[in-house]
Amino acid sequence: MLEGFVNDHKRSKTDTISAGKCLEFLTDDEKVELLNSKTEVEFEAGETIIKEGFVASNIMYIESGLAKLDINNGKHISTISLMAPKSFIGIICTFASRNLSFSAVALEKTKISIFDISLFEKFIQQNGKFAFHLIQHMSGLTSAMVHHISRFSHNNIDGALSILLCDFSRIYKSDNFTLPLNRKEVANILGYSKESVINTLSKFNKEGILKVQDKKIEILDKKILKQIADIG
Repeated sequence: MLEGFVNDHKRSKTDTISAGKCLEFLTDDEKVELLNSKTEVEFEAGETIIKEGFVASNIMYIESGLAKLDINNGKHISTISLMAPKSFIGIICTFASRNLSFSAVALEKTKISIFDISLFEKFIQQNGKFAFHLIQHMSGLTSAMVHHISRFSHNNIDGALSILLCDFSRIYKSDNFTLPLNRKEVANILGYSKESVINTLSKFNKEGILKVQDKKIEILDKKILKQIADIG
């Protein structure tokens, strides 16, 4: 976690300030207090990290692994965000309401650091620089989440699936990876049917854009996949 405090992350004007970058603006004493207070918990793939409706009493930070945020609208569950390492889980909702309006599920073995929310509230009140950058971080997350949802809703299945596969390629830093989701879960993220996801993966495989073996994905033509993502 300390690397999140000290790494110098260069970012453009359109990038979201990272959770780790926010923590750099804590004082040395605040960093020590934070590290001394943390509890680490590991979750296996498929385990629920946060259950919707629970009281928000902690701040959770992903040390390693991958998680998804889900919202249940009463009819079906929609995945609204993928959470990679060095991310806070659902922080944009944490300070708004004590009852969480989302659930978080581990997609692979995931290590979480847990901090008492009152400690963050204390830092926000006493450290203006930290508070300012945390607001920037939360605003960026909100903007990114809206964009994430809208880009899927305004793309056909080819474009939406291409976007998601490019996202996983970026998260895993490789064009060869294992999807941490089954076809139904992919469909929930994209807002399409399971059959549409299966058919599109099969089409991409036949066209030589991907090599698909169950959950194993190899992107063979990244240029074409990005083009489909852009115009889909």
